[in-house]
Amino acid sequence: MGRPSAREKLLDCAERLFAEHGLGGVSLRAINAEAGLSPAALHYHFGSQQALVEVLLERHMPALMERRRRLLDALDRRAEPPTTREVLAALLRPQVELLAEGGGHGLRYLRLVQRLQADGDLDPRFVIERWPGGVDRLVPLLNKANPSFPVALIHLRLGLAIDVMLRSLAHGPAPAAGGLEAHESALLDFLTGAFEAPVTPPGGSS
Repeated sequence: MGRPSAREKLLDCAERLFAEHGLGGVSLRAINAEAGLSPAALHYHFGSQQALVEVLLERHMPALMERRRRLLDALDRRAEPPTTREVLAALLRPQVELLAEGGGHGLRYLRLVQRLQADGDLDPRFVIERWPGGVDRLVPLLNKANPSFPVALIHLRLGLAIDVMLRSLAHGPAPAAGGLEAHESALLDFLTGAFEAPVTPPGGSS
């Protein structure tokens, strides 16, 4: 394998620094310095921080969304409604498969996405418009699985599930002896139980 290009060096350094410090905590100059390149290198290759972030997301997001689309297509083709666990598995499994590829690139990518999400720098509308047919299909399927839930509640609980999923995969403990498959199953147990929890009226007892 040849030496990484200047562009790849910049992407690798930016991915790590943004994941650690967020977009607001990293200057373009710092990325250039970390990559060992001239102060103008990043602007030459990408033009702006926003363009750099979009290229970083493009590294894995298209493949993740395509895998999720295939899983959701399989649920859509069935006559019976999906279960909450099945829909959440379609959300989770592509990320788990990315981690399973090894080499550390999947973990670095998920840490970047988790940081962008936590800091409010990853607009869900941008993701849906740029890579349609994935995340935007989850709410209707979850509504089929939980027909008594208001749509607003489904949106709320899905957002919480995504936050927990990303945090667990990016920064949670390493999978135990059972490996990623057991880790995925345990996470799905938790997410499904939380999503399907009964609704307590405001002011109701716990």
